[in-house]
Amino acid sequence: MSRFAVVLAVLLASRAAGAADVCPRGNDPAAGPLAGGIGPADFGAVPEACAATDASLRLRAELGLASTAPDYDRRFIGAATLRGRYQLGERSTVSFAADAFNYRYVDTGGLASQVVSAGPASVAFHQMFVVGAETALSLYARVLLPLDSARQNGVATGLELGSSLRMSAGARWVIDGGVALTAPAEITGGQTQVRFEPAALAEAWLRLRPGLALCGGVAVARAFDLITVVPRLGARFAVRRRVWAAALLEFPVAGSDRTDLIAGLFAGYTPD
Repeated sequence: MSRFAVVLAVLLASRAAGAADVCPRGNDPAAGPLAGGIGPADFGAVPEACAATDASLRLRAELGLASTAPDYDRRFIGAATLRGRYQLGERSTVSFAADAFNYRYVDTGGLASQVVSAGPASVAFHQMFVVGAETALSLYARVLLPLDSARQNGVATGLELGSSLRMSAGARWVIDGGVALTAPAEITGGQTQVRFEPAALAEAWLRLRPGLALCGGVAVARAFDLITVVPRLGARFAVRRRVWAAALLEFPVAGSDRTDLIAGLFAGYTPD
C-alpha cells in the first residue's frame, strides 16, 4: 500500500509540474492570448489559462466603413481599458477591467455624432486545473458591472462563463484558446432583454527570441443570430525586465454590423 501511495504521489507531482512548466514565467512573451474583440471592459475576450499577477493598459481602435448607398456609414471607436489580475493562490486569480475612456464617432448618411464616456467595468474569478503533462486548463466567471456614463436611461450588465486552454507544442510553440459564453443584458424601463453570444478562440504563439513572440489565430463569435469570423495577428515583446508591450490586429470577415478593422496596443507590468 505504501509503495502504491508513493507511485501515486509521484504521478500527481509530475502532472502538476507539467502544468507549471507550460505556464509563462517572468516576462515570457508568449504569455497568453491578448484581449481582442469589441466587448466592453474585455467582456467576451477569452483570458489567459494560467494564474498570475499583472497589470496592463489596452488602447483599442475600431474602424467601420460602408460607403455604398443606401447604407452609407462611417464609424470610428477608440477606447482605453485598464486591467489587473491578482493571484490569490497557486491556481486561482481574480481580475478586474474597466474602460477608462471611450470615444465614439458615427456618420450615418451625413448625420454625424460624437460621444465621449467612461465605463463600464468587469470583474472575474479564474480557477486553473491540471489536465496533462503540458496542458493548463482554467474555468472562469465574469460579470459586467453597470457603470457607464454614456447611458442616461437604463443599464447594461451581463454574465460570462468560459474556459481557457494552454498547451505546449515544443520549446518554441504554444497553443492558446478557449470558449466564452456571454449573456449581455439591457434593462430599460423595467424591461430586461438578454442575448446569448458565445465566442471561441484558437491561436498559436511562436517564440522567435527570449523577448519576442508572434501569434496568429482566429476568433469566432455569434451575435444577433449571425456568425462572425475574425482572423488575428499579434506580437508581444519584453521592453524591460518586468515591462512588456504588444500589438494585435483583427480583421472581421462577416457580420451585419461589420467592423472592418480592430487594432490594439498594449503595455503591461508583470512582477517576478
